[in-house]
Amino acid sequence: MNNDCTIVVCSCDKYADLHRPFMALWKKFWPDCPLETVLVTETKPSEGFDRVISTGEDKTWCQMLAEALEKIDTPYVLMLMNDYFLCGKVDTGLILSRLDQTKEFDAANLRLMPNPPGRKPWRESDLLEMPKNVAYCVTCQAGIWNREFLAGLARRNKSAWEFERYGSFMAKGEKRPLLVTPTKEFPFVDAVHKGYWEKFGVAVCRKNGVEVDFSKRGLPPFKVRLVEGLKSLVFAVFPWSLIVRVQNALNLGAKEKK
Repeated sequence: MNNDCTIVVCSCDKYADLHRPFMALWKKFWPDCPLETVLVTETKPSEGFDRVISTGEDKTWCQMLAEALEKIDTPYVLMLMNDYFLCGKVDTGLILSRLDQTKEFDAANLRLMPNPPGRKPWRESDLLEMPKNVAYCVTCQAGIWNREFLAGLARRNKSAWEFERYGSFMAKGEKRPLLVTPTKEFPFVDAVHKGYWEKFGVAVCRKNGVEVDFSKRGLPPFKVRLVEGLKSLVFAVFPWSLIVRVQNALNLGAKEKK
């Protein structure tokens, strides 16, 4: 196992039905993963992970993450959500080279997909820098984190929603850079959104012979699809940072713990 980085897969009992398909696709597309893979959950562990950290019930997403990070010794973590289903082979060499760059540049975070994209080239590298104190400069997207920086954000927020929305404006003054890869380098799909299966998440499972459990969650109803479509339109028209600052000020759009 690599001694510099641990993979942290964030989950909870409400999403325990995703552990099995997550791990089935993980083993298929990253069988030579050299990093310890740790599941962070409440009370329902799952087989296949190298380690499970059960935090107990009645804790927020950020409390669970902060507690788990205290039990991890590596200076860096690759954080994922448990509905990030692999859909293609992971390039181990590429991931390890990005870890080396995270260490070389002492980055607070190196996001493995440009969503949102970085703004300007970072030194003599192929990476881009994400400005701080703007919307979604901090996200739950797949990325390598300085463990101490990540733990600091977790201790100051509650839900995953707050971690992204409020945490993005807590990075002001941080000396370490926030970096972004020029292309998506961790091949996954966000298989579940707002508690419902996404069609492409179902498609990835079926294509790879992984059974989908519709008894726990189904596909999104029309109302949910309509609201998400309208939100996407708003974000396409108006500046992200302006929208998120208004949402934060009015406490709009808060999501439940995931």
